[in-house]
Amino acid sequence: MKFQYLLLILLFVSCAQLPERRTDKLSILQGITSIKEVEFSVVADKNKILRFELRTSEGKILKPEEIKIVSRPFSEYVIHKMVFVRDSKVLYNLVVYEGEKVVDQRLIGQGQLESQHLRLAIASCMDDNFPKKFKIWDEVAKRKPEYLLMIGDNVYADKGVGGLNKKLIVDEELLWKRYVDIRLSLPVYFMEKLIPVHGLWDDHDYGANNSGADYPHKEQSREVFDAFFAQSLSDDEFFKGFGVGGLLSLGDFNLYFLDARTFRDSDPDGTHIGIDQYKWLMSKLEEEPNPSLIIKGDQFFGGYHEFDSFEKKHPREFGKFSDDLKKTNTPFIFISGDRHMSEIMQFPRSLFGRPSFEITSSPIHGKTYPDSRDTNPWRVVAEKARVNFTILDNLAKDNHWFMEVENIGEDGETHYRRELAVFIKDLQNNLNEVRKKRSGRRRYRRSGRRR
Repeated sequence: MKFQYLLLILLFVSCAQLPERRTDKLSILQGITSIKEVEFSVVADKNKILRFELRTSEGKILKPEEIKIVSRPFSEYVIHKMVFVRDSKVLYNLVVYEGEKVVDQRLIGQGQLESQHLRLAIASCMDDNFPKKFKIWDEVAKRKPEYLLMIGDNVYADKGVGGLNKKLIVDEELLWKRYVDIRLSLPVYFMEKLIPVHGLWDDHDYGANNSGADYPHKEQSREVFDAFFAQSLSDDEFFKGFGVGGLLSLGDFNLYFLDARTFRDSDPDGTHIGIDQYKWLMSKLEEEPNPSLIIKGDQFFGGYHEFDSFEKKHPREFGKFSDDLKKTNTPFIFISGDRHMSEIMQFPRSLFGRPSFEITSSPIHGKTYPDSRDTNPWRVVAEKARVNFTILDNLAKDNHWFMEVENIGEDGETHYRRELAVFIKDLQNNLNEVRKKRSGRRRYRRSGRRR
């Protein structure tokens, strides 16, 4: 009897924590937002027949260049995906019709406004078992990032909703369901003004805790990821890499998104990111010496702790990775999540031949571990006890790459702020050379409307 009573209490507590699904608006994600294109994904009831357009304040209307609906026979929800060609200097509303009735409209984010400046919000670990922490998304919106990077554990597919932390067998159907749960509950998808988003996964949204190349549903998982995010249709300034990774070029900055799950070997002497993806990254860094952000779901440096990191899981390849990065002339920093704590690491010039940093941001809403007592030899500052996200202001100017890093909590409080500078000799010459190369080739490849 006592056992049954305890189960009832646990059930009541877990149900009390369930996030509410929004029914008053559609779940809209603005994805790739380049100078010429903007892409969206919209989650809606499969029985709704919707029509989409971009509209200016003067009443000019743009129709989608491409429209695609992604569905699954087991789900009541479908994903409407579309890409528009637009003028980046013009403000638009995305307007959604059902029949002749307007059922939703949002002001879309313009994206990057100046090539030398890039303002990013970095978030990871979006556990929907913590709905009381969802207010932190209001603070993200207040900071007006030009891009939001969702860098992993954006969905806890292998964790049951309700706080019981029950591990589940994750197949395509459960993955799809958990993505829908997140899309219908997180405030970021219902904002009046959308923020351009670029996504990357880690283990929980890949499918299973600490999983890698041996995860049996990885192909279906990639298809689900591509459906819910909005970075699979655009072909302007985003170059697909391996898995869900790729290169996003934003003005004077290159953002390298590394898929560190699809190719991850269980053998410590094996590969962390895959041989082909490794070669692709090093080749791209040599081709375009722009200030580069190298991004993956879990940490790069982490040999001192027991959790996932490149250094800990695959030390041999990580040693080669560090050596090869030292040979390149491209300035870079690392961006990571996963750890349920945030920190800035700074590495000595001798390690890479120049200053560099790793910036970890986690969790935006999830469990924290204030009593952890790890000793990171590279750490400058950290926040362990509270949910948070990071704003990273980048400026490429006067042969320097300046960064202002601010870690922010759920009530808008600043946990820490640091100004970082990467001195780059001949940075401006590098950028000028890159611009010459780019002006000589067509980056915008679509000709005509596709349906």
